[in-house]
Amino acid sequence: MSVKIFSTVLLILLLNRAISAATSGLHVPNINDNGVILVPSDNQYYLRIDVDGTGREETVEEIAPGQLLVRGSFGQPFPGSKYLLVTYEAGPNGYVAKYSYSEQFNQVLGLPPAVLKTIAG
Repeated sequence: MSVKIFSTVLLILLLNRAISAATSGLHVPNINDNGVILVPSDNQYYLRIDVDGTGREETVEEIAPGQLLVRGSFGQPFPGSKYLLVTYEAGPNGYVAKYSYSEQFNQVLGLPPAVLKTIAG
């Protein structure tokens, strides 16, 4: 199985588990392994996956019982120093996605302060 297919399958499994946990009150594990970071907190979690230049960063928050707000981005490099970046938000007001396709990838994805505090303890 290729690394990209494996990372996609892993992402789908993690998202399904985390969404189920957020809506049912189950515990979401804290993960920091092989380019995958999953950091849960009281009513949300932060997910970041970096594999072979492809990255996904997402925050899922339960804003009301059974109601989620999802915000994130997905980046994919292409031959010729081209890069596709998709940002999205899904919640009670629907789904909105924006994309940019650039000649070079110059954006640095970083962890939000709340995630850094959680990881540090």
